[in-house]
Amino acid sequence: MITKQQILVMTALASVVATAQAATIEPYNLYQTHCSKCHGESGAADSWRGYLFFARSFRNKEWQSKHSNDELLEKINKGPGLMPSYEKTLTEEEKKALIRVIRGFGS
Repeated sequence: MITKQQILVMTALASVVATAQAATIEPYNLYQTHCSKCHGESGAADSWRGYLFFARSFRNKEWQSKHSNDELLEKINKGPGLMPSYEKTLTEEEKKALIRVIRGFGS
């Protein structure tokens, strides 16, 4: 039989593991894994896939100024054109991390 104390310990451990996982998000590595094949390592969409699929360059300051973070989040979630949807595969924190990386390319 599981005691209340054991349940509390298991709950605390689960919380620590979840917090550790959230804290280990490395934004640029996440970008490299999910975005760089088309948008390029530097965000310039200068890869062969970027050219083939007409990927957006994130280095364009005019484009950066015209699009809100909410718009970027919608595009990450829905996947415009040939881009895959990440609505169910990335956490909200991971999506926010990607937006920070994308914004960094425009500065």
